[in-house]
Amino acid sequence: MTTEIELKYLVLGDNTEEKINQALNRENIQFSYQEKQLANCYFDTPDLNLRHHDMGLRVRRNNDHIEQTIKTAGQVVGGLHSRPEYNVDIVSEFPILSLFPNEIWHQSQSVSTIQRDLVALFDTNFKRCTWLISDSVGNVVELAFDQGEITSSENKKVIHELEFELVEGDKSALFNLARLLFDVLALRPGIKSKAARGYSLWKKQPESTQTQQSNYICENRRDSIAAAFTNGLSLSLTGLQKGIERYLLAPSLQALIQIKADLATLRHGFWLFEEYLSAQELLVRDELSHFIHLLAWVDNAIHLQELTNKTGNYRKKLEFSQQLIEQLRIEKRLFPSNEDISQLLHSSRFNQLQLSILELFLTRSQQHNTTNEVSDDALLKFAQDKIEFSLSELSVQMKNTSSLQSQQYLELSKPLYRSSLTGTWLAGLFENELRDKFRHPWLDLQQGITELHSLWIIQLQLEKLDNPPKKMVQWQNSKVDSLLIALNHTKAIAVTMPPYWYE
Repeated sequence: MTTEIELKYLVLGDNTEEKINQALNRENIQFSYQEKQLANCYFDTPDLNLRHHDMGLRVRRNNDHIEQTIKTAGQVVGGLHSRPEYNVDIVSEFPILSLFPNEIWHQSQSVSTIQRDLVALFDTNFKRCTWLISDSVGNVVELAFDQGEITSSENKKVIHELEFELVEGDKSALFNLARLLFDVLALRPGIKSKAARGYSLWKKQPESTQTQQSNYICENRRDSIAAAFTNGLSLSLTGLQKGIERYLLAPSLQALIQIKADLATLRHGFWLFEEYLSAQELLVRDELSHFIHLLAWVDNAIHLQELTNKTGNYRKKLEFSQQLIEQLRIEKRLFPSNEDISQLLHSSRFNQLQLSILELFLTRSQQHNTTNEVSDDALLKFAQDKIEFSLSELSVQMKNTSSLQSQQYLELSKPLYRSSLTGTWLAGLFENELRDKFRHPWLDLQQGITELHSLWIIQLQLEKLDNPPKKMVQWQNSKVDSLLIALNHTKAIAVTMPPYWYE
């Protein structure tokens, strides 16, 4: 058995081999190079017994050499894949399961039944270019660029990916080589293996990363404070990278605003746990802020899309003024294109950020494993203090004024959002019913302020017109007045809700 540890990246662009060779030669990095054509067939039972046990079975042919491989359950964090695998040379192109060690199988699995039912599901055929690299301290990394396709019946998907596999030594060698290539290649972390993509092709399902997950990050009260943050890094980074994948598969403002929200959630963790982090670790927070600011335009773009969409809530009223519609469309055209966003998501600096978060997670995980921390109620007390603090400023301001006006609500949107992020990180540590009952009116306030923002944009655009239609102005004022009544009613409920964090 070997445990495969590799970084996987999807590549955007051409001339990849040439760019890699140039980068390695420029840095005077010694390597041996080879090319080979690999033909792989993946097997499972019709009811996907292996897949359901997080196992992957393939037979690979390289010229006259045939090898069967089974990979068992592993871990994927931030593009770093770590999975135990078992390789056996065979003479035919159909796998023989009895050649694998008995201990890899789950108690519920019958090896003879699986062997009897095995069928070929899909193939991966690609050219592999490999650079075997050794550094001065004995680390050995195999860099592999795969270019080809996955096929199942008449369906196909392109393979265009780069893998950094640790052959010997420390994982830092993977990260150092990746950072070098970030500057010459447009990359993004690959969170799905070839096998996972092949299964979706075989099932004729669109490639998707949408999975059911909790709305909360920290949910284990027995974690130490340090472990809670570390585990949160892994969950949040995985959520971010799934969001990036969703956007690139089907670009939309809704998908992009989720990426911005995932970045904000990650950054908020660094604020919450600041006193437990070093100055060096906190530099990651500054980089997260950089990309959040680059995406600051997305909020306005969402509102403008709603206002100019023919099925939007306010479109019929806006038709009273074609000049206003045109003004909104001009504003909308000022935003970056999907191609601009794709370049950003494949950029060196964005890859550096994600790799830094991954390294931070791995370093802290190793520290937890060596210190064997024993948790007490520290995390619960920490969560109570942070949730209390996040709401204290809001509650005081809201309780002191029975009715707030538009500008006051718009100014409250940021502290309200920050408070909701605190809840995203920590509210999962508390009892469901009390927590959800408390959070409901606060989330309603957020939604109402979002609608108020749309009406505020209409007001700004009306003010730019030489002769704004009176009917439009009256309608806009009326909508704002109605919404303020609803917001003030919700606010009155929210500020009287008993706290859920003191059970």
